[in-house]
Amino acid sequence: MLKLSLVAWLIFSLAWRTTPTACRLTNSPQSIQKMMAEQLQSYMDPKTRPCENFYQYACGNWQIQQQEQHSLRESEWVKNRASYQGQLLPSDTLELIDHSVNRKLELVLRRKNESSSDLESTILEQMRLYYRSCKRLRPYNLKKYLQIMPPSNCTQWPSVGRGWRPEKFDWITTLGRLRLHGLNGVLLREDVLPRWDDSRIYCIYVNKPSRQETLPMGEGAIIELLLDIGQTKRTANALARLVHDFERKVHRLQELEDDELGPREMQLGYLDTYLPQLRWLSFMRQVRIDSELDLLSTLIIENIPYLRALTDLLAAEDPDTVCSYIMLKWLAFLKQQGPADISRSECVASLRRAMPLASSWIVGQQFSDPDSESNVRSLFQRLKARFGQILAENRLRLSPPLLHILLQKLRAAHLQIGFFQPEVADNLGQYLLHVDLNGHSFYENQLVLLRQRVEANHNLLFMNSTNSTDSNVSYLAESWEASNSSPLYVRPRNLVLVPHGLLQLPVWHTNISALQKHAVLGFALSHELAHGFDMSGMDYDALGNIMGPVEEIGASKHFRKGLDCLQQHMATGSNWTDEKLADFVAFQISYETFFDVGADKDLRDPLMPQFTQRQIFFLSFAQFFCSRTPVLGHRSKSEAHLKHAATELRVMQTLANFEEFSIEFGCDKKAKMKASQRCRLW
Repeated sequence: MLKLSLVAWLIFSLAWRTTPTACRLTNSPQSIQKMMAEQLQSYMDPKTRPCENFYQYACGNWQIQQQEQHSLRESEWVKNRASYQGQLLPSDTLELIDHSVNRKLELVLRRKNESSSDLESTILEQMRLYYRSCKRLRPYNLKKYLQIMPPSNCTQWPSVGRGWRPEKFDWITTLGRLRLHGLNGVLLREDVLPRWDDSRIYCIYVNKPSRQETLPMGEGAIIELLLDIGQTKRTANALARLVHDFERKVHRLQELEDDELGPREMQLGYLDTYLPQLRWLSFMRQVRIDSELDLLSTLIIENIPYLRALTDLLAAEDPDTVCSYIMLKWLAFLKQQGPADISRSECVASLRRAMPLASSWIVGQQFSDPDSESNVRSLFQRLKARFGQILAENRLRLSPPLLHILLQKLRAAHLQIGFFQPEVADNLGQYLLHVDLNGHSFYENQLVLLRQRVEANHNLLFMNSTNSTDSNVSYLAESWEASNSSPLYVRPRNLVLVPHGLLQLPVWHTNISALQKHAVLGFALSHELAHGFDMSGMDYDALGNIMGPVEEIGASKHFRKGLDCLQQHMATGSNWTDEKLADFVAFQISYETFFDVGADKDLRDPLMPQFTQRQIFFLSFAQFFCSRTPVLGHRSKSEAHLKHAATELRVMQTLANFEEFSIEFGCDKKAKMKASQRCRLW
């Protein structure tokens, strides 16, 4: 029986991935819901007690099922094995979805002589050039980037050839040169972002890197990169020790905070007088290399004590070590952008990272369906309405003006499906028109595309005051990758963005049950919406300006009590309070939206009569986070297991915090799935 259900799922999966959207909707609700019911039960490990480890109970057989399906696909596709070279077992639901998106995109790229608009032809031709150049790599060689892009025109990298001249090396100029090609967060950050007090206008922000960005790579990772570019083990070991010592010094600078002055706003030209040792104009002349600098443009500089300490550290350090550190960060960044291996699937994934705008537009053409999107928008409105009811209950006993601000922001929150809106699609052709790609030059292609993205982002500085979708696209393009099908919340736009690729099975289909829609996509939408009301999101008002009531709400003793409760959960699972807050709030919203709006709580699903409606809701939610036990790959084994553990704890902590769960499964007081202290903020 198991084999038969797997074969049925495989056939449906193949049809789903190769059938146009309009045809997919002809599948009857009964057939879709039967398939989803079979899938839900096949993933479960019924031997596990749900009150002890609900993640294992819901997902214990997920990996076995994926391996079976993977083997069946291999046998089904044996005639076209080369087309699927390098396809690995997906690690989780989102990666499964991304595989489907990549396959669809690959089929589009391989089609010949089909009728298409001039815009689509332009976009597809550029994408094909990049894709072909990737497939022709033999092998992928990181050293090529260093040969193409030296730290300046006067010197080479210390580890490449014989052209290294330490007296000609200038760290700030080198960082500017690499910033133009996408590198950021190395020693400092430079971003073009909406102004804090008027999100329609953009300006430059200069700040220290995040703590994550300054975490030491470690000697092992450094040695691996140095060996990749042809260094001997002896040289790599010696240099790794020096660089590792330096990166620890940089990381310690994170402790410096600017508690007195705070952010300083000034004209770009004045920074050379205010902080001359930084020599910021040298950096900007590299970023704006083809444009004249506007010295009157606005710049907001944050954490001046860090920047002063950084310049002192770099002045005292050996240029070889500093340059090698920057080089290694540059190589690590490029390695993330490129293909993990030379295969069709990896080249498509690299294409989506390199050309997020074009890829998003094409994916939207393939997956967009007005009826389905209308249903998603309707779901979003119901979730907003329930969240509004929760806020209006005013558990925190906020003053009426504060409560009004929160409700106003919630009403203003909006949903965007897909990266592009129709009114800006024509601009994409112009965006790509001046890109010079070559089907035989992968490394040059990647650098050209990285540069174009940064240039487009910096051109926002010269746009008129507008909140147009056109500016949203350029603003999001550098920070959001089309290779990821995850939704996100954009704080300065009060916007929940859902990629088209997410709206497919097993997350979404028009004919899946209302319960599954709320338990999976409903939770995902609510999670992003809740980020507008976490500790970071409350800084922003309804218009996306940093004028939110976070300080006033943070002073509430009821809010502090809920926040302290959340922070006690930080010993395990996510280290981000905002993420845990969003999970807890989102699950409450999605659950109550479904069960408070006409759901028959006692009705049993004839396809799964052994479960109550609530139990199916909990199972559907948990199975969105199912993942395989990681194996050693391009990431370290410890990192991979950490990611797996995080998804397991995320499910268990969210449900253990929810009283209805323990009631429904009859968990006693000492059960692991019943939290001793339940947290609630809103």
